[in-house]
Order: sequence, then structure tokens, then C-alpha cells
Amino acid sequence: MSEDDGRKLANLVSGETLWDDWTRKVYSVDASNFVVEPLLVSSPKDEFDIQQICKFATARKIPLVCRGAGTGLLGQSLSTGIVIDFVRKMDHIVDIGDDYVIAEPGITKNRLDMELLKRGKFIPPNPASSNYCTVGGMIANNSSGPLTLGYGSIMNYLSGVRTVYSNGEMGFAYDNESFDNIIKRMVDLVMSEINLINRNYPKVDKNSSGYRLDSIITRGKIHPQRIFLASEGTLGIVTKAKLQTLDIPEFRYLLILSFPNVEAASAKVPFILKYKPVALELLDTNLIMDTPKLDSCHDYNCSLLVEFHSNKQSKFQSRITRFENDVSQYSRVIGSSGHLNWIEKIWALRQNALNSILKRSSGTRKTISLIEDTVVAPSLLKDFACLLIQLYKKYDLSYVIYGHAGDGNLHTRPIVEPQQEIDSKKMESMAFEVFNYVRAHGGSISGEHGDGLARVKYIPWMYGTDMYEVFIKIKKIFDRDNILNPGKKVLSESLR
Repeated sequence: MSEDDGRKLANLVSGETLWDDWTRKVYSVDASNFVVEPLLVSSPKDEFDIQQICKFATARKIPLVCRGAGTGLLGQSLSTGIVIDFVRKMDHIVDIGDDYVIAEPGITKNRLDMELLKRGKFIPPNPASSNYCTVGGMIANNSSGPLTLGYGSIMNYLSGVRTVYSNGEMGFAYDNESFDNIIKRMVDLVMSEINLINRNYPKVDKNSSGYRLDSIITRGKIHPQRIFLASEGTLGIVTKAKLQTLDIPEFRYLLILSFPNVEAASAKVPFILKYKPVALELLDTNLIMDTPKLDSCHDYNCSLLVEFHSNKQSKFQSRITRFENDVSQYSRVIGSSGHLNWIEKIWALRQNALNSILKRSSGTRKTISLIEDTVVAPSLLKDFACLLIQLYKKYDLSYVIYGHAGDGNLHTRPIVEPQQEIDSKKMESMAFEVFNYVRAHGGSISGEHGDGLARVKYIPWMYGTDMYEVFIKIKKIFDRDNILNPGKKVLSESLR
């Protein structure tokens, strides 16, 4: 694209458009290991700007990708075309009601949380990147976090969207079955393929792989807005999102349980789930041992964080006491409290888990994201953890393992020295062994991080040829010219 084209787009929109070398380099990276330099970056002020950008890109067959904070781990927001940056201008709260909030895609989860806190409300999904990640990015990935066990992912809170399609047309989809004609074609396709969908989708609670067609029709109700969840901006550009809010629970209690290793901790997850916690997280004990009010436990290397919520105090403490007594048969309780400051401090440590693990590693290392977001049924977690550890030994790799144990969603990564050449064949070989186990046991290759550039090639294998053909049809319904984030969710060669 020439400089003249950049100036033409700049003249079409009221927001800022840049194409200098520095800007392009800054936007060529995100939280992944990929580097892809865009043609230019545009920061729209409103829906009209987005319409103009879409029309401009479609007329010239230039790819478009939306970007929030760039916290995606798999290259979702990288493109050789035009990057639409929502953070600079489209980061406003449009409306707040008693049980909902309407926000633009560029607002960060942290800012939204602060505003809702003033009203005693919250939206439970809280990714580790919530200080920076945006609402638009959370929708694009179907984000979740520790509280997903008790409250569900962002899917459970998105009740409506306004969108712009690749041709510049406006669209809308709401939970009350109000939606545009493009959405209607999608719903009709989902209805016609409902048996195939029911057979081929993972049998776990968390999934951000492929398109979430299994969520569109549930219990006889149509949720058309959910097509944009986990779609990574490949179908339409969300300009406003309506999210349901909940009352902040009155009572919270967090316990930290220590175990000798990951295998022992994983084995007790099904037992703990019987007590219905809202969060059940696995992490390295060393991450939290410098925290006051924790017992010393030098022989224990793995911890489970278990949190309970309630709005009724009468039976809450007795419930906690019963759980603590029962679980003490299998683990050591090294910390427990209902004090909010202590609870938030522990969760802050969990939020920074990966960075803390890497700081304690010797030398300068980096992690590889490919098998870092798998999900299996919690009843299989011990077997799966054992498999992972065996494979790391087999391939002679250092590793980290932590994550959302209650959901069966482990975040595990091999760690390699940056000066070492990454053996891509070794990584792919290990990935297929891991993914084979996951698929064979009804799990997902991605629980919340999405597919991006790294995992898109595994989607046809994950879902099978017939289901993947439906994904291609979905993409063509929304974006027949393959303008929106091409090469994500559906391989570009599949659309030729």
C-alpha cells in the first residue's frame, strides 16, 4: 500500500491513522512469540470511522485486524494489513444499569471493574491480564479466569452486541432473539447442523477453540451474540457490548492447600469440587511462601487455592470449617482467611504466576505457547498431569505447570533458552501427543487463550472434516472476501 493510500484513509476517518516505521514496528508484536508488521494503524473514534475503514479495506482487499492491549498469547492481533486500535479512542462506558453495562471494546477490564465496584457490582471473568486486557479482546477470546469455575466465562455475561461487518454494514445481535439478516443466516445454518455440532464439540465447560457454534442454541433458547465469542475478530467488529453484572458477594473465604507435587494436587481436585468452590487454582508453592500468615512448608512444592463465596453468613463458616477439616486428611492448610486484603494479595500473586516462575528460573529463558491451554475433565486431571510430566522428560524439556485445576484447564509451557534454536519438529511432536490425549478424552486444545496463528492448523484435526466445513461456511456468511483477521480460526487456503 502506498503512502497516498495511507493519507486517503486518514482523510476518511476522524481518528488517528499512522504508517510510520516506528508505529508499524510497535504493532508488529503482541504477547506471543510472533512478529508480523502491519501496513498501518488506525484508531477510530466511533462506528462511522470503523465503517469507513472496513469499506476502504474491502475495496482494496487489505486485511483488517482489531487490537486491544495486545495481551493475546498466540498472535491473534497481528496482521500484514490494517490494525484497528480501539484502546486510544473507543474505550468508554456507554451506559450502566442495575444489572448491566454497555461498553466500547477498548475499555480495559480493570477500568470497568473499578466503575462497577462503586455500584457493588462485578463481572466475574478475570483473566491474569485483566489490568490491561480489553472487553473487545475478552469477547474475541471468550476469556475466563479463576472464577470461571463458579461463575462461567465472559460468554455467560455477554447479552448483546453492535457490530460492523467487513463491507461496512452495521449489525446487531441480542439475547432476546433480535438480530440482523447475516446473523439469521448463521442461526439457520447452526440449526441445520445441530446434530453434527452436538457430536463433535468438546465435552468440557471451557473452550475457545474454533467457533463456539455449540453455544448459539441452548435449552431451546437462541443466543445469537455468542457467535462473536472466541471468534478472534474474524466475523465482525464489535463496537458496543452489553454485559450482565452481578452483585459482589458479601462473604469470601480463601484457603491455600499444599501438596508434595503436581500429581498429588491434581489427584484431589475431584474431591475438592464436591464442596462447590468458586475457584480452584494450581500453582507453585514458592510463589506465595513470602506472604505473611503462611505456615512454612519446605517439603511441599505445589499448592491449590480454593475460594468460596456466599451472601449468607449463617451457614458459611460451618461450611468452611467442614471443608478444612475434611481436606486436612490429604493436604496441609498453609493459609486461610476471610479478610479481603489478604485474599486479594494472594490472587495478585496468582495473577503474576508465569512471570514469577520465570524470575525464579536460572538464566534468561522464554516459554513456548502451543500446549499451554488444554482442557480435560477434572476427573482426568491427575492422569493428564502425569502424561505432561512424562512427555517433558521424554523430550528433555524444562517446564512450568499451573492453571485452573477446577476446570481441568492447565497452563503448561516448555521453557527454552533464547539462544537455543527451537526444534519445531520436537514441539509439534509433543503437541500432537498432548492434543491426541485431549481430543480422545473429550477435551479442548484451548480453554481460554484461543487459537491465533499458533493453533489454527490444528482446528480441522480437532473438530474433523465435516465440522470444519461448517466453520468455513460460517466464515463465508460473515466475511466472504476474507478481510477480517484472515488466517485465524479458518485457514486462508480453505476459503479459496
